[in-house]
Amino acid sequence: MKRFIINSIKPLVVLMIIAFTAIACDKDFVNVESDIRGAQNFTTNSKLFPFVAYNKKLEGVQTSGLSSNVLGIYNDPNYGSTAASFISQITPDNLAPDFGDNPSIVSVKLYLPYFSTVTETDEDGNSTYTLDSIYGNTTSPFKLSVYQSSYFLRNLDPETNFEEDQAYYSNAYTNLNLETFEEQLLYPADPNQTFTPSALEHVIQAEVEPGEDPEVEERLAPGIYVDLNDPSIVPTNYWEDILFTADGSANPAITNAADFKNFFRGLILKVEQIGTSVDGSLLFLDLTTNAKVEIKYEYDGEDAGDRETGTYTFNFNGNKFNTFKNLSNFTPLTDGNTTLGDDQLLLKGFEGSMTVLDLFNGNIIDENNATQDSWEYFKDKNGKWLINEANLNLYVDHSVSAGGTSEPDRIMVYDLKNNLPIIDYFVDATSNSTDPYNSKIIYSPKLERDNSGNGVKYKIRLTEHINNILLKDSTNTKLGIYVTNNINLFGTSKVFNTTDSDIVNIIPRSSVIAPEGTILYGNTPAVPENVRATFEIFYTEPEN
Repeated sequence: MKRFIINSIKPLVVLMIIAFTAIACDKDFVNVESDIRGAQNFTTNSKLFPFVAYNKKLEGVQTSGLSSNVLGIYNDPNYGSTAASFISQITPDNLAPDFGDNPSIVSVKLYLPYFSTVTETDEDGNSTYTLDSIYGNTTSPFKLSVYQSSYFLRNLDPETNFEEDQAYYSNAYTNLNLETFEEQLLYPADPNQTFTPSALEHVIQAEVEPGEDPEVEERLAPGIYVDLNDPSIVPTNYWEDILFTADGSANPAITNAADFKNFFRGLILKVEQIGTSVDGSLLFLDLTTNAKVEIKYEYDGEDAGDRETGTYTFNFNGNKFNTFKNLSNFTPLTDGNTTLGDDQLLLKGFEGSMTVLDLFNGNIIDENNATQDSWEYFKDKNGKWLINEANLNLYVDHSVSAGGTSEPDRIMVYDLKNNLPIIDYFVDATSNSTDPYNSKIIYSPKLERDNSGNGVKYKIRLTEHINNILLKDSTNTKLGIYVTNNINLFGTSKVFNTTDSDIVNIIPRSSVIAPEGTILYGNTPAVPENVRATFEIFYTEPEN
């Protein structure tokens, strides 16, 4: 069975497996410790071990099945600008609608809320919000277009005999030629119109008789709220033909969710730069809370000449994914030197770059001042060393990397053999399910910063992973380093055009939706020793 199937196991099962592993590891750990306690004398020390660290460019990453989706333009000071577009099915909320007699469309609105928090509500019910997940220049506009999509988003992958979910990738505009599937333009009517995200709530006024006081029909939290039925671009009866038959009854396609997803294959929200500008803002969409296409319609009332109103909605619970397009490249992303390693380690989210670590790759000077293979040297310490701590230290390259708020606060390390976080991630006692920013800070402390707020060093704790290698004769020496914007998420996404034989064919989903990036020093001889990446093991050893 393919390796990525392992990573689709339910989190509870994964945690059970990790727990059993930790228990087994603990047992061996105690045995080694008791042997040392029995010794009359012992010493504690540390040793630097060699490793190779090189860059891996990600040509395309799976963006279907994400916990949240992004939209907009993010301008990274190290790597340049990326435009994030969004493709989604829409699904009828009501599969047995009755539109009454002689129905006609009044309005069609798209609403996609952002993540936001209410900070104040006045006596009239007006709320003030702050946006929780917005990156970049929040006042910078971008071009937003909404199209009907003609590309069918199937649920299952025929290449796996329909046994696995179909994956959709960030490079769909090239690998699927997605632009050819942009059908009817639904927004905006003005080709020069721009879109700027706002923290203001949307207040929808009810229709009242002339002379009556205005009434608020609905209040919506900040989000995309646009008209999809402007007669200057949308053909007459376009939405009527989707909802109704000629006699006004419901279109049979909307009485079955699967049929409708084939009949109306979804929406493409396409983001583009304005002119030559690569600036912009990027938002996370809260598609679990009230995201909808809302259609208001009229139909004949009981009395002649009277018209009643109704509402029909579509949700965004179907298949959806993001595409990423690089608008500028300040630092070209390439695959690194797998033999010697790279001077700079390029970490970038989205469809970006990660680092591969090959631990114990190289020679070491032993206690007798002899040179030997570091892997064989380390394995020989089984039963002789008690490992107290093992750390990976990575320093920010300030000579080329912009500092400040654009630097990601967290990175994470995966075991590339099993495509899971290392065991230190799972046994970290500081795990916090409601505050990812302050979660798992023993395994991966937040970026150490200087007095000016610029990043200095990342530290990753490898203690239990290295214990597992020593005590369990493990060969899991290849690790992956990634940026993350939510360290609590450890689900995975596939890498485009890779197979099980590739060292990297899976990356963390939290990296796929992390817009930020950083540049770190590697551990080659060309890197100054004071900022060179290090892999250090602290141990206790009985004296002879």
